[in-house]
Formats: sequence, C-alpha cells, structure tokens
Amino acid sequence: MKKILMATVLFGSIWGFLECSVGDWLHGYDLSVLMAVMAIFLMAYTRRVYNQPGMQAGMALVAALLRHFNPMGACLICASIAIFVEGVAFEIIWALPWRNYKSYAMKAGMGIISFYAIYTVGYIATQILTPLLTAKFYWSDLTGVMPKILSHATIAGVIGAFALPAAYASLDVSIKDRLYYPVAAVITALCWIAVIAGI
Repeated sequence: MKKILMATVLFGSIWGFLECSVGDWLHGYDLSVLMAVMAIFLMAYTRRVYNQPGMQAGMALVAALLRHFNPMGACLICASIAIFVEGVAFEIIWALPWRNYKSYAMKAGMGIISFYAIYTVGYIATQILTPLLTAKFYWSDLTGVMPKILSHATIAGVIGAFALPAAYASLDVSIKDRLYYPVAAVITALCWIAVIAGI
C-alpha cells in the first residue's frame, strides 16, 4: 500500500507539472485536448501497471491541487475542476468489465469511447461548476460552447483509439525498492518546486 501511495503522489505530481507547463502552452493554441489525452494515457498506463482502483482519482486530486496552486496560468479553478473530474470519470469507466477482452479492436474501441467520454465530462463539469463557485451559471453559456466541447472530444476519441492500446502494450519500467522511494521523492519534489516557482 505504501508503494501505491507513493506512486499516486509521484504520477499525480508529474501530471500536475505537465498541466502547468505543457498544458498552459497548449492552451495558448487552443489545443488543451492534447493535454487531456496525455493525462488519460497516464491514468490508463498506471492502472495497467499498478492495477489499483482509486489510484487514478488520487493522482487527479494531486494534479488538481498542483494546478490550483500554480502562480502562473489562467483559469486555475476551472482547470483544477477538469483535472479532478477526469480522474473520477476514469475510475467510473475503468470499473466496467471491458478489459476482459484482449483484442486490439476492443482496446481501440474503448480508447475511442473512454477518451471521448472523459474529456467531455471534464470539460462540461468546468462549464457548470466554475460559474457556480465563482459567479452564476447560465445554460446559454454551456450550450454556446457545446459544439467546441464535442468537436475537441472527437479529437480525443480518435487519438484514444491508438493511445489506449499503446498504454496497455507499453513496456514496464522496474526499479529496485531501495531506489524507488528516493527517486520518487526527488521527482515529486522537483515537480512541486518547479510549479510553485512559476515555470
């Protein structure tokens, strides 16, 4: 359990670091969907390696906290909400028994469905929860942005057809236990220092 907890903090910190660096850069080009795809791939990979339900929601919580306390970037609340909701949506989808099927076609199909759904749910959640927390929610604001949400979700789904099978085919990296915790702690600390310093 200690190793799972360390991995949750480690991969959540890496995810948060990527959100605050690569994610901000992609957002400037209206390509935030690519950051979401990377996050879902990371969750899928860690689920395969560690096979621990709940771990990815924990990773999302760590990444959301890191994103929220980033002194740089815009819309910290909405980004944090999206990250956490994506982790919860991942846990719900991965509770389904689809992984019992080993064929590439099944993995590709679930890549399309899961990446599309996770991105859509995360984006819609930000459009509803952010105004409720900061101002006032209007349905017209949500309906006005729905075409953009669904078109970007389609991109996520298409990439997911290749990304999910890749996550399940990726090579495992093993490290001895006596090195695992120090290395994980150093990488985690570097991620947090970089973000708090305003990368």
